[in-house]
Amino acid sequence: MPTPLLVVGSTVRDFCMLERNFLSHIKLVLLLLLMFASALLGIRLPGPPGTGQSDSDESLGSFSLPLAILQFIAALLTIAAAFWEYYAGLDDLMKVRAFFVSTRIHHIIMAAVTLIIVATCIIYVAKDS
Repeated sequence: MPTPLLVVGSTVRDFCMLERNFLSHIKLVLLLLLMFASALLGIRLPGPPGTGQSDSDESLGSFSLPLAILQFIAALLTIAAAFWEYYAGLDDLMKVRAFFVSTRIHHIIMAAVTLIIVATCIIYVAKDS
């Protein structure tokens, strides 16, 4: 049964902010899973027509499996961060506390995800050059 909560002040706006942040995390998870599948299968999205990119140059070779594992770990970390932030914020909302200050755990998890994304970009750039 839902918990009743009085709608006072900015309660609705704050709850919508929590949902929007959660959905942004889920969108990032979907993009990371797309990158995971791309690295695991050894394919990339095609470039614009006329750029001369051939399909044989798309494989990452020996970097495919480690990169795919890193992408999958990043997706799992992002799911954990999304649930952590949502439920911590929801708990603060129910207890009528200020919750705009995010927890350190969320920042640490998202910093790890950012490092994985930057490492992926570096590997793709190094492979192309």
